[in-house]
Amino acid sequence: MVFGLDAWLHNFTQFTPQALSPEVLADVPAPYKEIAIYGAFKGAEAGSIIGGLVIHPIYRWYLTKRLKPEETTPNSHKIIRSTCRKLQGRLLLLSFVAGPSIALIWGSTRSQSELANHCYVIRRRTEELTIDRCSVACGLIGWYWKRFQGAVDGINIGITYAFFNNKVLAKYSSPMLKDKIVEGQQYASVEDARKHKSRLDEFLVKKEGKNGAYN
Repeated sequence: MVFGLDAWLHNFTQFTPQALSPEVLADVPAPYKEIAIYGAFKGAEAGSIIGGLVIHPIYRWYLTKRLKPEETTPNSHKIIRSTCRKLQGRLLLLSFVAGPSIALIWGSTRSQSELANHCYVIRRRTEELTIDRCSVACGLIGWYWKRFQGAVDGINIGITYAFFNNKVLAKYSSPMLKDKIVEGQQYASVEDARKHKSRLDEFLVKKEGKNGAYN
């Protein structure tokens, strides 16, 4: 097991649909780890939007306005741009710490059962999963290009594409990453899945016992 995150990983990536089932989807053995990952995603997305689309242009405008003609060089605007990009990268780094921390603090106020069910609800939010998947994919490409500064741009591109996909493309085309377990196949809660699994295990044990008696 990958630290109790196998079921989460199968659902998030959808790379191994044969490993997914309604029971696997509702299996949440490590809710605190899952909520921390969720917090990291949301923190990175919020940090990228704030850092890349709000703070960066405002701070860049501020530094540009402060430039004096006698101090301006051909590289002044490149230096300002680089400074602002470094700032947005640092904000992303900060969000990776703040996001999981806030999520874990919130999770500590819930029972393990409540938290497991909340994680199960998150696993079933198709549109939000699309945003997270696109953010991770584009963020990794951006990180490979320009490390954390580029990751901010990548995440923002991923969020933009995901919103466009959810609101426009999804109506006219099949999603690039389709969830295997659709709404009608999903259990209402983690407890319902466990009860069904227990009854199924009990049935299989009885059936095996009968077969053994006949043999």
